[in-house]
Amino acid sequence: MSSIPENKRILVIDDNRAIHEDFRKVLTDSGSSDGMDAAEEALFGDTAESRPKRASFNLDYASQGLEGVEKIQKAREAGTPYAMAFVDVRMPPGIDGIETTVKIWEIAPDTQIVICTAYSDYSWDQMIGKVGYSDKLVLLKKPFDNIEVLQLACALTEKWRLAQGAKLKMEQLERMVASRTAELRNSMELLQHSITNYKRTEQRLRRSEERFRLITENAADLIIVVDANGRPQYLSPSVVHTLGYASEELLRGSLFSLIHSEDRAEAVDIIKSALRKGTDQVLEYRLQHKQGYWRKFEAHVSVVRESESSNMSLVIVGRDITEHDRAVKENFRLAIQLQRTGESGNAGALAAAIACELEPLLEAVRDKVRFAEDAARQMQPLLRAEKELLAAATAQRITPELLVRVTAADRATDADHLATEVPRALAECHANIERIADILAEIQANAPA
Repeated sequence: MSSIPENKRILVIDDNRAIHEDFRKVLTDSGSSDGMDAAEEALFGDTAESRPKRASFNLDYASQGLEGVEKIQKAREAGTPYAMAFVDVRMPPGIDGIETTVKIWEIAPDTQIVICTAYSDYSWDQMIGKVGYSDKLVLLKKPFDNIEVLQLACALTEKWRLAQGAKLKMEQLERMVASRTAELRNSMELLQHSITNYKRTEQRLRRSEERFRLITENAADLIIVVDANGRPQYLSPSVVHTLGYASEELLRGSLFSLIHSEDRAEAVDIIKSALRKGTDQVLEYRLQHKQGYWRKFEAHVSVVRESESSNMSLVIVGRDITEHDRAVKENFRLAIQLQRTGESGNAGALAAAIACELEPLLEAVRDKVRFAEDAARQMQPLLRAEKELLAAATAQRITPELLVRVTAADRATDADHLATEVPRALAECHANIERIADILAEIQANAPA
């Protein structure tokens, strides 16, 4: 409130010049104060020496209502408004004091008004009917008392100052509330945006997990995740199906113990090299089936380092090449047999029969292998993007650019279709390869010694 200075500007609107002089004597130091001093001494019992200096006001005058309204307007535009006005009721031939008050409040609604009336022109109800109830309106009965005029001037100019201070404070509070509201609104929008992004990321991660689960659970290849000591952390269903062990049996021990003793040292060296260099490695080894026989695998070993941790895991994707290895050996034997047959003169007929039998099977295998290769190429950008997204989600550093890349990769790849068709194609390949192996075995069995 202290930021609002005192405003001692008062406008007297009265058509009687003598009334102007009376107000000047009461409210300014320039007028004769003998009567006032005597009145204050009689009223309060103090002397002129003991009394504080009487307040002095800055008075302006108008003889008609419209003249007073014009001065109110000019003072407001100049930034020097009047705090209050003494307004006479009867001011012929112009508008009366009640109409003047209404027009003043249309221009300067904060102006404190004192209506000077003998109660013969308007009744109280008539006045209220024209100007309405207001705490800025006071009636002063004529003939008025000098002390009463002075008290009204002091009280109403201070009331105007306090009202302006309250208005200023309210404006400051409204600006503060608006600023805080804008900050809260921005924070809420950012929070909502973050929640939306989080939900989208969560949905993408869930779809990625479902897609990876679908791929791993239906893949013919063995997918194994082990720690640096060879302890299994994850086994795809194909591991159990291929080796015959229950998953609980495999998870209790080390997979290294299942590797053929002749292959174990080389496999351990290659895995250590992968851990040391952090690069992918390829190895071949034999694993023992639960029933005791051996199956041969070709495996790709990748090192995965956990985010914000020095721990590393190995992802081993192994392909059962037992039948392939057997077929190679059978082909070698067939070549020897063909050579022997050629020496007896029956090589052409035998070769034609073999080609007729094997050609459709080999063509089917080639088609399925090409499809699997194409599928792998299509999946690589998506798998890289999903892997990057998983790493960013773990590190809580997901960016809009990353989401755009993942979305583009997802839209460009029909992962659900590939996840269903690739295992089916590989299964057909295995069936054809087994058929080829059977044919070769039959040829060998029936070949002349």
